[in-house]
Amino acid sequence: MKKFSSLFAVLFVLLWAFPAHAQFGKNNVRYSSLDQLYESHRFDVRHNLDPNDPVQMEYLRQVIDNLESARDWMGGSKIFNHNIEKRIPVFFCKTHACMESLNLVGGFLPEGVGAFVESQRKRMVLKADFSKPLGRAIGVHELVHEFQFDIYNPSLIQRAIGSAKPNGWYEGCAEFLAGLYDPHTRDDIRRREQRAFASNPKSLPTWESLNGNAVNPYTMWSMIPEFLEDKFSAGVAFCTQPLKNNLGLGEFVYDTIKGELGNPDVNSERFDQQNRHYWGTEKGFEVDRINRPKPYEKNDNFRGWTITPYGHPYPMHSPILSPDGLEIAAFTYQKNGVALVRYTIPKEVVYLSKRERDKAKNGSILKRLGSRPDLVKNLTTQLPPVPWEYLVVQGLETWTIFNGSDAAWSHDSKKIAFFARINRDHALAIIDSETGKVLRKIEFELPQLRLDQAFSPSFSSDDKKVYFSASLSITRDIYVIDLESGDITNLTKDNSFDTAPVLSPDGTKIAYVSSDGDFQHLFLLNLVDGQKEQLTFGDFNDSSPSWSDDGSTIVYSSDEADMIWNLYTFHLETRTVSQWTEFIGEVKTPIFARGSLNTVYYSVFHDDDQYRDFIYHNYEVFAAELKKAIRQYASVNTGVSPPFAFNPNRDLFRLQLDSNQLLNPTKPSERWGCKGGDISIGLNTYYGMFGQSYFGCSNLLETKRHLGQFALYGSVRLLNYSYVNQEKRTTWLWGVSHNQLPLVYQYYDIVKRRPAQPILNQTWVKESSFNLATLYPLNKFNRFELYSRLRHRSFTTGISRGDVDKFPGSFTPNDAQLVRFFDSSTGSNFVFGTAYVRDTVLYSGNTWGSFHGNALRAQVEVAPPLGQEFQGYLSANISARTYRHLGSSSLLAGRIDLMANTRANGDFMLLGGPEYGRGEKYGSTIGNQVGYASAELRFPIPATYVLGTPIRGFIFSDVAYARFSDERFPAQKIGTYGFGAHYIIPFIGLPAQTVWRRNNGKWNSTFYITMNW
Repeated sequence: MKKFSSLFAVLFVLLWAFPAHAQFGKNNVRYSSLDQLYESHRFDVRHNLDPNDPVQMEYLRQVIDNLESARDWMGGSKIFNHNIEKRIPVFFCKTHACMESLNLVGGFLPEGVGAFVESQRKRMVLKADFSKPLGRAIGVHELVHEFQFDIYNPSLIQRAIGSAKPNGWYEGCAEFLAGLYDPHTRDDIRRREQRAFASNPKSLPTWESLNGNAVNPYTMWSMIPEFLEDKFSAGVAFCTQPLKNNLGLGEFVYDTIKGELGNPDVNSERFDQQNRHYWGTEKGFEVDRINRPKPYEKNDNFRGWTITPYGHPYPMHSPILSPDGLEIAAFTYQKNGVALVRYTIPKEVVYLSKRERDKAKNGSILKRLGSRPDLVKNLTTQLPPVPWEYLVVQGLETWTIFNGSDAAWSHDSKKIAFFARINRDHALAIIDSETGKVLRKIEFELPQLRLDQAFSPSFSSDDKKVYFSASLSITRDIYVIDLESGDITNLTKDNSFDTAPVLSPDGTKIAYVSSDGDFQHLFLLNLVDGQKEQLTFGDFNDSSPSWSDDGSTIVYSSDEADMIWNLYTFHLETRTVSQWTEFIGEVKTPIFARGSLNTVYYSVFHDDDQYRDFIYHNYEVFAAELKKAIRQYASVNTGVSPPFAFNPNRDLFRLQLDSNQLLNPTKPSERWGCKGGDISIGLNTYYGMFGQSYFGCSNLLETKRHLGQFALYGSVRLLNYSYVNQEKRTTWLWGVSHNQLPLVYQYYDIVKRRPAQPILNQTWVKESSFNLATLYPLNKFNRFELYSRLRHRSFTTGISRGDVDKFPGSFTPNDAQLVRFFDSSTGSNFVFGTAYVRDTVLYSGNTWGSFHGNALRAQVEVAPPLGQEFQGYLSANISARTYRHLGSSSLLAGRIDLMANTRANGDFMLLGGPEYGRGEKYGSTIGNQVGYASAELRFPIPATYVLGTPIRGFIFSDVAYARFSDERFPAQKIGTYGFGAHYIIPFIGLPAQTVWRRNNGKWNSTFYITMNW
């Protein structure tokens, strides 16, 4: 659960008079609400499913059935031996977009997040974007967390001092225990990575690295209880008993296994040795790695060679073949992140003669081979959010669970189609295959057919249509879109999990993957008569079909043998299945070479890719000449697969939904929770009365929040209350406040202390206001704000305006202007304002903040004069930022801030110091008619990395203009330039800058505690 104090601080800034300083930030768009409730025996499931749709209700039934049954099993004596007394709230979303919009974790939620549970409010969040077996496994995993947190939930202090269990133990044990009840049916969920490490046991993490949270908690940590359970029958106890007796994990291992593995917290060598021996030798992974063929080998079954461009170190996913068969397009990494690239398929050359080596000097041979790194052409050089937020790529941006290739090349060779995240969900993008220019973007936003999570495009024979897989109200089917009319048609219309469509060469059939019980197999859809035919059968999974050019054979990957994805073909006439490879890695998205039945291109995961002197795990594109099948058999219908993979722990009791609840749904209760600080009130001779406290209350969904604060220190008064409602797309905020404090408190700098404005430093401000605001997000990056404020402000400087007019020689022009400004600003206003905000800024750890993009806030505020009580004014404020990256670690940054007011209204800008006009005396320039601009070149200083706390340098130039309205004095101006260093102060951790500014022919240094803007 979010900290109420942090949330209060954010909202307090938002409601406090909407100051002129820029308020940027991206938006959380709430596309749907969880406005329905189903109360099962022990779960309160909030959802957005249609109660009149039997398919959706059956999915809901299965989710609740799985949770209830798994809760019985986990609470039993064999696992936790614990009963969770409370009902567990479950938020069940149809789509990832819905789960993301809940905004319970704050910020962006990657598509790889399938579910989560919060340790404080213990809310379980699930989504239906997965196949049913994976959805069940994820649900059970999160339920383990509910038991963990109900039994043992360490405080923040315990976590800070290191007495809490490592996060990996929680996740690894949840994965292990969930696997006992609901094992994954696919190798690529967890086991592929575990197998890659275990096959070379030296790469397995040590006990120290596990406890240091330095490894993948889901894969590496779950191997520990599996090892302990198989060898010592202690894996379940390892995951459950330390919650109750609060033993250290190493001490528990020592006590439970009678010292055989020692205490790994004290000395882990024996434990690590036995763990490596178990996975490498007893499980046979190390021997298996040695004996299994490699994708670059030649044997009786195939002859393989890489067709990844030489010198390309990054993974290659979803290769697709150009219509002429000479080029590959695939997804990989480039300097801007995930990208779609194309390159010429390199020729297989083992040896170059002297004559050829001489030709290679001018690049002719290398160019023909396609082996120069610069021949990899990036087709998606654009940076988010235009034209998309990110590319939808299985294995890079999303999970590898939907099958099929993530791109398609048109038959006329001119276009490539793929899916990208735009606004609510995945959108179809079509680009020029030569230039990368975006030709079409199609968002599935039609209310009558709002498709979700679209994957795996495939062009029709005439390139006028695109086939793809998508969800509509949970059910995943195969669809086709007419690119000219925009019409979308559901082709499969069943309750199965249909994915990975690919059109036959004659345009009459679609091969695709669909569910058969808990497993996924190849199916054929006849587009002429609509008939469906299952091609493969058994307790295994098939994936990513692709056709030969003559339409006789389908090449695909399958985990039929040893639960490892390898290369297979299916001959349609004879119904013959042939296995061609038995790698220890993972074969993905195979495709036939043009005009060939014995050459296949595919992406494969292997553990000995090489880049210069590095040997590492990677996905590469390989070619294989098929010679002799490892095994062949005729595909025969063995009957419908069982609804569940075999599991002796499963309770097969079938829960029935309460029809009365479905027909008469009740509105979910708010279930408010509150948190606050201790109330302290006292009296002393210095402050007089003092005291402080705060509170925050929110409903379970955190769509409604009440926040309050009070603080009393002598004459200082802070009394604030606000309410926020985010139930719908539009956010509403209102609040009341009464504050009295020295104005300098709002401008106090940790290093420079008080600004160089004597009048400001002695001025007190007293304000009472009622605030109302609404925010409407157009999308994640753009929003409109409307607000109104009824307020009274008074400023007390200790000097009357009459004194200034009577003794003008006693005051500097700046002091005199400030006295008149604060005097004129005292009064009441009825304010109406609007703002447009755009924020597309990307952030990077390489640049310690902003990396690329723009931010803009344009705000207009009007207060009409209403008699003598309410003063009128008109103001406009513009704040803009732009960032342009130069490589991965350097950038150009620009900034503009403009303020204009028709009269004094209490709002002003203070210039000079760490934020505006570096090198100038802090707060030396002030006004309510202000223009400020700054430009910077930011770059790393490589030599400083040896210090452990690297330093970034910058060169800057700042200019500013400031004056007060209704004043005749000349404008104050700033013009400064220089260079500086940005760094983190050792041991303290605060960000700091040292700036050298040219002044009067000399370089003067200034120190600031500040972040980059």
